[in-house]
Amino acid sequence: MKSILQSAFVIIVVVHATSMRAQTQQLSLIQAQDYALKNAFQVKNAQHDKTSADLTSDELLGIGLPQLNGSLQYQNFINLPTSIVPGDFFGAPGQDVRVQFGVPHQMTVGLSASQLLFDGTWLVGLEASKAYAELQRKNIQKSEIDIRAKTAEAYSMAITTQANLSILRDMLTHMQRLLNDTEAMQREGYSEQQDVDQLMLSVNELMIQIDYTEQYVKITKDLLKFAIGMPLSTEIELSDTWESLTETAGDDVLSFNANSTIDVQLAENGLLMQQLNVKSKKAALMPNLAAFYNVQTQGLRDEFDYFDTSLPWFPIQLWGIQLNVPILSGGSKSKTIKKTQVEVQRMTDMVSMTKEAVQLEYNTATTELAFSKKRMTQAKSNLELAKSILEKEEIKYREGLSNSFNITQRNQQVINAQSAYTNAAIAYMNAQTKLNKVLNK
Repeated sequence: MKSILQSAFVIIVVVHATSMRAQTQQLSLIQAQDYALKNAFQVKNAQHDKTSADLTSDELLGIGLPQLNGSLQYQNFINLPTSIVPGDFFGAPGQDVRVQFGVPHQMTVGLSASQLLFDGTWLVGLEASKAYAELQRKNIQKSEIDIRAKTAEAYSMAITTQANLSILRDMLTHMQRLLNDTEAMQREGYSEQQDVDQLMLSVNELMIQIDYTEQYVKITKDLLKFAIGMPLSTEIELSDTWESLTETAGDDVLSFNANSTIDVQLAENGLLMQQLNVKSKKAALMPNLAAFYNVQTQGLRDEFDYFDTSLPWFPIQLWGIQLNVPILSGGSKSKTIKKTQVEVQRMTDMVSMTKEAVQLEYNTATTELAFSKKRMTQAKSNLELAKSILEKEEIKYREGLSNSFNITQRNQQVINAQSAYTNAAIAYMNAQTKLNKVLNK
C-alpha cells in the first residue's frame, strides 16, 4: 500500500508539472509581434475602420443603382368630402348644390421605380469613398508598423529586466559564498567582524534589489501582454535574450525614400480627399437628372369587400424624367468651394512638412543607431574590466592584502557596469526598432 501511494504521488507531481509547462507559453519577439498583429486592439480597431469604409463605399454605390419601392394604402372615409356645385347643372339656377363624390372604402396598391441618370456629386462621392477605403487600408498598415515597434520595445524592456534579475541572483550567490568564507576566516581569527558585517550589508542590499526586480519582471511581462492583446492571466516565458537580439540586429541601412513611407502616403491620401472635396463642391453646381416610373391600382368600394376578386380595380400608370438645375445660392456655394481650396493648400503644406519630418526622423534614427552601438561596445568592455578588477581584489582579499569594504566597492562597480551594459543594449535595440519603423519594416 505504501508503494502504491508513493507511485500515485509521483504520477500526480509529474502530471501537474507537465500541465504547468503546457500552460506556460513560449514567446519569442517574432511570435509576440505576429500575435499582436492578430490580437492587439490598435490593429483590430483599424481593421474595423477599414470594414466600415468598405461598407460606406458599397452603400454610396447603391444610391446610383435602380431603386424600387412598394406601397399599400387603405382609406376609410367616415364622411365623404363635400363639394359645392352650381345648381344650373341640376336644373336649379341660382342655387348651390352640395354633392359628395367618392366611395367610403378606398385602397391603393402601388409600385414605384427610379434611376439616377446623372449626379456629379454622387459620382465624386463614389470616387471619394474608394479613396477613403484606401486611406483606411493604409491606416491598417500604419497600425501594424506601430504595433510591431511597440511590441519590440515592450519585449526589450521585459528581457532586459529579466536579465538584470539573473545577474543580481548570480551576484548574490557570489557574495554569499564570499560571506561564508569570511565568516569561516573570522572564526579562525584571520578576519575581523567588520569584514563580515560589511559583506552581510552587501548581501542584504542585493536581496532587496532582487525582491524589487522580481516584481518588476512581472510588471514588464504584463505590459508586453497588454501591448500585444494577450490575456494578463496567460503565463509566458520569453525565449529570446537581449544578447541574441543585439547579435541579430542588423546595422545595414537600406536606401531611404521618404515618399515610400506610410506617413507620407497617409498625408498624400489626405490631400487627395481634400481635392475630391473641392471637386464635390463644384459638382453640386451642376444639374442632376433622374427617371421614375409609377404604377398603381385602386379599389373603390362601398363596402369592405376587397377579397372579392370579381370586383374591378382601376389602374394608374405613369413615367417621367426630373431635372434639377441649381440657379442661385446667394454666393454661399462659391465661398464653400474657396474654403475647401484653402484646405487643399493646407494639406499640400502638410505633405511637404511630413516628408521633411520623416527625413529628419530617419537621420536621427541612423545617428542614434550608430551611437548606441558604440556605447554598447564600450559598456561591454567596461563590464569585462570591472569583473577583472573584482577578481584581482578578491585574490588580494584572500591573501590579507585588502578588506571587505574594497570588495564591496568592486562588487558594486560590476553591478553598475552590468546595468550600464544592459541599458546600452536596450538603447541599441530601441534605436534599431525606431529605424525599422521609419523604414516601414
